[in-house]
Amino acid sequence: MTAIMSKRETIVIADDDPTIRKVMTAALEKGGFHVVDVDNGARACAAFAEHDPAIVLLDVEMPVQDGFSACKQIRRLPGGGNVPVVMVTGRDDIEAVHEAYQVGATDFIAKPINWPIFGHRVQYILRASHDYQELRRSETKNKVLLDALPDAFFVLAADDKVKDFMPGKFEHPLPEPAQGSTTVFDFLPTEVAREWRKARRLVTSIGRPTRIEFAIACSQHKNCHYEARFVPYIDSRTLVLVSEITERKLAEQRIRRLAFFDNLTGLPNRQAFRLQLSGMLDEAEDEGNQVAVLYIDLDNFKRINDTLGHTIGDGVLNAIAERLSSSIRIRNDAKISEDFPVGVARLGGDEFACAIAGFNDPNVLSAIAQRIGDQLRKPVPFEGHEFVVTPSIGVSIYPDDGDNVEDLLKNADVAMYQAKDAGRDSVRFYSGTMSVRSLHGLALEHDLRKAIENEELELHYQPKLELRTGELAGVEALARWRKEDGENVPPSKFIPIAEESGLIVPLGDWVLRTACKQAHDWQQRYNRGPRIAVNISSQQFYQSDLRQTIMKALFEAGAKPSLLQLELTESILMRDVEKTIATLEYLKNTGITLAIDDFGTGYSSLSYLKRFPIDALKIDRSFVMDVEASNDGATICAAIIAMAHQLGLTVIAEGVETAEQAAFLQSQDCDQVQGYLFSKPISAADYEERFLKVSPATYSLDSVG
Repeated sequence: MTAIMSKRETIVIADDDPTIRKVMTAALEKGGFHVVDVDNGARACAAFAEHDPAIVLLDVEMPVQDGFSACKQIRRLPGGGNVPVVMVTGRDDIEAVHEAYQVGATDFIAKPINWPIFGHRVQYILRASHDYQELRRSETKNKVLLDALPDAFFVLAADDKVKDFMPGKFEHPLPEPAQGSTTVFDFLPTEVAREWRKARRLVTSIGRPTRIEFAIACSQHKNCHYEARFVPYIDSRTLVLVSEITERKLAEQRIRRLAFFDNLTGLPNRQAFRLQLSGMLDEAEDEGNQVAVLYIDLDNFKRINDTLGHTIGDGVLNAIAERLSSSIRIRNDAKISEDFPVGVARLGGDEFACAIAGFNDPNVLSAIAQRIGDQLRKPVPFEGHEFVVTPSIGVSIYPDDGDNVEDLLKNADVAMYQAKDAGRDSVRFYSGTMSVRSLHGLALEHDLRKAIENEELELHYQPKLELRTGELAGVEALARWRKEDGENVPPSKFIPIAEESGLIVPLGDWVLRTACKQAHDWQQRYNRGPRIAVNISSQQFYQSDLRQTIMKALFEAGAKPSLLQLELTESILMRDVEKTIATLEYLKNTGITLAIDDFGTGYSSLSYLKRFPIDALKIDRSFVMDVEASNDGATICAAIIAMAHQLGLTVIAEGVETAEQAAFLQSQDCDQVQGYLFSKPISAADYEERFLKVSPATYSLDSVG
């Protein structure tokens, strides 16, 4: 942030959510910006006129004046034509994005916002806009100069012979005609000479000037570009004025690259993909063919960026882009010809898209999806690390699933999220004519089903500590699976399989029953058993009678409701708000406590959570890990803790692994922590030996390390 920041360092942000504004301001001020924050579009326009900002961030849905209307108005204000305007929207649909670009938006940022990279994203948008404007100014300036000062001229006779010639002082000189009776075909490439002859004949016939552009190879890998203006001259002759425009053409190419290609991977961007897909649909309509859109999202890619940084994340994305491009450009496949039309693009973040035409058998798409999965799942080596990335793929097909670009992209996106809900690493066809095709894991699903039915799984318990006193605050129950052959299957492997297959509901019910029994047993034997937290999946919350299931588990175990805490994700709360509130109020009235798990990965709006009867909030481990890596992570954690306390919520930080993280959280008055610094998840027997068979006085931060 050097030249850009020194000239116009102010940012105007408009959002009606005070929490979002506070966290945005903290992240941007850390990046060196001066922030002016307002709560509606009308005030954003006034702030723009007053402060002359370098960039404007507008929420889409605001009172008084929405973001679209404010963007449109800013574009009409003095100086508003070139300032980047970024729409911040939770409306994850193609219509909202299209409308943003229609009113003049430069770019958009989708909610939930990826806070650790938010400031970097804004800086990148600002830098790209600055480069774009510089290129445009350079192009205009060069064009005026070249138009005014032609560098060379030729006088051509009616037989295309050169009657007069003056060489130009070009950086890349034109071929020159020899002395004597020389035609344009004697010194220009044949195709260029034909263009000259055609232009000369046109000028002779209509009596008015015309111009052409042409290119000549300067070297093995480079073309030089020229503009030739043909003007009627005396005695039926034609004057040809030639200017070199190589730099202008290169500038145009750079501008086009900024507008239509992704800066990181070199793939076409969303705008270019839409244009390419539109052309494929036009051809398909004329020829009666089908076109498929594959919407590809990389599962849990955020963890790579959060853990190892964006440099490594970008390297992995480049490798994925190359594999994706090669995996759909099919050769030697009996089902598909070598002329198979395809297009690949990076839509943003870890999302890619493919457009495929010229196929007749839908099974071809399954084969392509399988090939994509096989290629992307191979370990990616980068800077001494190996990464395994799996794709969730949504497919829509023209004309069955839509007859235009917007509908096909939207429906493929919907299908992709269905694939994620089904357990990730899978394919979902929007039309429903083809079932979810799991790319692997059928055998594991069978074994997991047996393990749940035969209760072969085990619960481990990870302690939570009160930071102020060091005493135990409770435990989180986590499922563990050791197969009959002794193999330990990690949760990261069997939980997605359970979600994909629907086994997450019986698995969740088993965890709930087992945890309630354990809570009662510890209370009976030690008279001070911990409160046990149990995760509730979205499928479990909506596909079963949750109230009846929970109360039955407590009744059969003889456990008090106060010994149970339910952990819910933000996505559960946002699905059917009124029904969810009623369910949660019922559970809370029984004495059960309620917590939001992984806060910061969903809508991340504390003001929105005020509507729900929540007792506690767990900060996602990605933010805790970022506390030491950047000031942004520390700022975000501090803001979440402060505002959660204002709402009367207990704050729990998960994934605490270092003493520095614990010290920072303690300095910010975080209430509770859990993580490997204190204890990994342990069996019930180990928990008893370590924590229940000793005096509570020994429960301290030092002794639980």
